[in-house]
Order: sequence, then structure tokens, then C-alpha cells
Amino acid sequence: MIKRGSAIKAVLAMGWGVLVVALWMGLIATTVTTARADPGGGKSTTQSANDSDKSSARRDKPARFGPRKDKLRRVVDAKADSAQADDASPRQRPRLSLPKPLSKAVDDIETRTRTVLTDVAERTPNLRTVQSLPRSKATTKRAAPEISELADTTAVEKAAPDIADAIDAITHPVDAKAPLAQVNTVADRIADRVSTAQASRPIAQLAAAVSTPMTEQRSVPMVNIVGSLVFNVVGAALQVFSGPPVLPPGSNVTVRSSTLDMPGTNQTVRADWYFPEDPDSATGVIYLQHGFMATGPMYSYTAAYLAGETNSIVVVPTLSSNLFDPSGEWIGGEPMQQSVADLFAGDRAELTASASAAAGHPVALPSKFVLIGHSLGGMLVTGAAGRMVGNGAVDDLAGVVLLDAVDTHNDMPEALDDLSGANYRPVLLISSERYVWNRNGTVGDELQAARPGQFNGVMLVGGRHIDGLQGANPILQFAEYLIAGFSQPQNVDAVKAVSAGWINDMYDGTDTGVYGEPQQSIEIPTPSGTATAVVLPFTSTEPVQATPWDGLVGPILDALFPYAVYEPLAGQSVLVSV
Repeated sequence: MIKRGSAIKAVLAMGWGVLVVALWMGLIATTVTTARADPGGGKSTTQSANDSDKSSARRDKPARFGPRKDKLRRVVDAKADSAQADDASPRQRPRLSLPKPLSKAVDDIETRTRTVLTDVAERTPNLRTVQSLPRSKATTKRAAPEISELADTTAVEKAAPDIADAIDAITHPVDAKAPLAQVNTVADRIADRVSTAQASRPIAQLAAAVSTPMTEQRSVPMVNIVGSLVFNVVGAALQVFSGPPVLPPGSNVTVRSSTLDMPGTNQTVRADWYFPEDPDSATGVIYLQHGFMATGPMYSYTAAYLAGETNSIVVVPTLSSNLFDPSGEWIGGEPMQQSVADLFAGDRAELTASASAAAGHPVALPSKFVLIGHSLGGMLVTGAAGRMVGNGAVDDLAGVVLLDAVDTHNDMPEALDDLSGANYRPVLLISSERYVWNRNGTVGDELQAARPGQFNGVMLVGGRHIDGLQGANPILQFAEYLIAGFSQPQNVDAVKAVSAGWINDMYDGTDTGVYGEPQQSIEIPTPSGTATAVVLPFTSTEPVQATPWDGLVGPILDALFPYAVYEPLAGQSVLVSV
């Protein structure tokens, strides 16, 4: 009976895993199909589909945000936008119900006033469109028109009685019998006064405000609308299905969940906090970032192990995987790199508040910290580490550990360049063999190119992309294995042991972990058997095939990631007077 029950559970788990995989792959394929069908889809979504004035200068070197780089803002002359606005038909505004004798007079007044205001508006100072700062998410408001000098105010005051007369003539039915010529005379006086008062800047600014919207929002490409819908649905389903974080049997770690406000964004995300047995004696903080299309609880076993073996407080936020997000605020977007960097700057208010909420009492976080990222999360934490040079948080950064990291936007080389010289910090990789899910070992090659002759990490023989993703949900775990290849138990244990040893060395300045000479083979004993690691660089340039559908996954990813929004879409702009 026990064996039959176990078999039934295994079959059910396999069935659920296949269902999850089919749903995931089907939705992704649908999105790719829509992307290819979108008229603007062939264009990089790092820019607006309507922003044809300037093409992207570089995809591999995108504009940086925050204090890391001082980049010039892209400026576009507003006259081009005004020309487009002129071509569009004006919006019809509701009119007051007027007696028929006055309808023609009202139309005549409206035409004369619009002509004069437009003429005055053209004499106002030039306006130009400036891309909004990606860090600031507060609604940008137009500055109130500046009150001009006394001469300007006097001109407006002189025109006020005539404007009042016009309003009175239009809105009072008792005046409906007034001669049409009298109404026209009022309109003429208003036009003459406004035309004569060319220095009346408030009226000119008012005309400009009416003719030009406060914030010009270019249309979002259809691929971003459909893609965002798909990824938000899948992401929400994953969060529900992954459930709460669960500790491995026998663990003395405590896990609690709370929310975390991400600096510089509108996002408040879920964060799972793992506290060691004695949190007050914790050596440091570990920020563990999940990979693409994953959640924090899916790493509960990995996080709990690291918290116990390194005496660290581990935080695992669950970030969006919506690569079509127009604001670029997803796990691969550069705004999120800056946000993670700012979590550790200054007094770390957001991190401390989140940890205290999870613990149920005030928590004092250790100053030292380590960043860990799996898959695309590795690109995020490395990019964040590079940005910490600009905000000062790098002083407390002990190092970066990458678990089969992926770089889809060439962010690694620039970040590694920032983490050099006086700001050098170890960035060490535990890689699987070259294959489709680690983009054929790109990050390992980038580390070797940036830091030749140094120890940059190891590759596990027979390693797979899910070696570092270990949690308590058997259905999701099976689905991940089914998609990316089944991990060998000894490699799963090796990832945890090697990363914990490196982290302790980063804290203490020692070298007791797993290290070696280039391409040296090292045996790593684990409870599940002996794992074999080979020191980078890779000994082969040929990728392996881990699953029968590797050949299908590659083209899907290749078709999907060119549409990813790494920077906020251009065209979300505000008007600035010069």
C-alpha cells in the first residue's frame, strides 16, 4: 500500500509538473507570436515605438540611472510634437445651451479668441521635451505659470472687464435680444487688448498650457501591452502556487515574510527573511535574488542553508519577471539594479523596516553584506554591485556570488569594470556546463575576459541550471527540472557548500573555501556523493544538450529577450521651459 501510494503521488506530481510547464511555455509562445506580429515589434523596446527621431545609440551600453553614471538626457524639440498636434483634430468641448440668435455670435467669439491666443502662444519661449528621470516615480506636475512684472499684470487687469462682459453676454439669456453687433464689439475689444499686451506672459503661458498637454505620453507598443498581461498573469499564478517558504527538515533557522519597498520605484514586493538561530550575533546580511520566472519561496532550502552555515540574515525578495514592463522595473531592468543598490545605501531604511516587520520587533542589521543571484538574478546583483560604487554602499559589500548566472544585456562587463581598483570586490561564479539555460556560459566568459589570471569560480561537471534553486514545493521543483534538466544530488549539495564557504571567506578575509588554478579539477565531498568542479575558464567551447527540448528553448528565448525593456520606454516625457 505504501509503495502504491508513493507511486500515485509521483504520477500526480509529474502530471502537475507537465501541466505547469505546458502553461508556462504556451503563454510564452503566445507572447512571442504577438511580438512578431506587432508592427513596432522589430524595434528595441528600450525606446518608444514612436520615438523615431533618434534610434538607440547602443543596446549593449544602455543609459545608466542614479549616481552610477552621469548621463546626458535625451532632448527632443517640442516643435515636432506641436506639428503632430496641429494635424490632429481638436477635441470638441461641450457647449452651453444658448438661444439661436447667439449661437453664431458664440462661434465667432470662440474663433477670434482661439486665433489670438494661438498667435500669442507662438511668441512664448521655446519648449522642449525631456525624458523623465527613471528614478522618480512621483507624478510630475507642471510648474505654475510665473506671475510677470507689474506691466503684465496691468494689461491683464485692463482686459478683465471686457472678458467679464463677454462671459455675461454669453451666459445670461436675458441678453439674448442684444444686437449681434454689440456682442461682436465685445469680442473685438478682447482681441485687441490681448494682441496689444504681448508682454502678458500669464495669458501666453495659459494658451500654451491649453494647446499642449501637461505630460506627453506616447502610446505603448501593443507587444508591451499583451506581453505584460501574459507575464503578470503567469507571475501572479507562480506566487500563489509556490506558497509560503518552507524550511528543510532539522533546520534551526527561522523564516518570516513581510513586504519590502523598493527605492525609486512604485513597487512594494514580498520579501522572505531567514534568521539564524541567534540573529543578534549574525555576521552579515545576504541578499538572494531569484531568477527569471521564479519566486522567493522556490529557494527556501537554499536560503535556509546559507543562513545557518554563514550565520547570516538572508532576505529573498520576489521581483517581477515582466520583461515587457514599460518602466523597466523587472528583474532584468536597469532601474531595478539601481533600486537594489539603494537598498543598501545610507541608513537602509527600507531593508530595516522590512526585517523588523518580519521579525515582529526592531532589528539591527549587520553592516557587511553579500549579494547572491541565480540565473538572471545574477545579472541584477552584479549590476547593483557596480552601482553601489556611486552611492557608497560598496564600502560594506563583501562580495558577489553567482549561481549559474545569465547576462542578456551585456551588463556584466561594465559592472566588473566598476568593481575594480580601489573598489575591487570578488565576484565568483558556480556554473553549470555550457548549455541553453545559462546562455552557453556567457557569464563565465565575461568574468575571464574582465579578470584574466584570477580565480573567478568553478563549473560543476554534469551541472544543471536548477542546481542552486532548491525549495519545498515538489511540483514546482519537478517542473523546473523537467524544463531545464534534472540536477545530480551531489551537485545540488556542492552548490550550497561551495557558496557558503566563499561567503564566509568574504566576511572574514580568509581563503578556506574551494579555490584552484585555471582548469584544475577539484573533488568536492558531499552527503550525496562526490561532486567534481573544474576551475574556470571552461575547458570546452561546445554546449551540451541537457533535455530533448533544448533546441526549442533556445529559439524561444532568442525571440523573446530582444523585446525586453531594460530601460524605461522613451517618450514618457515632461515639458520644461528654457
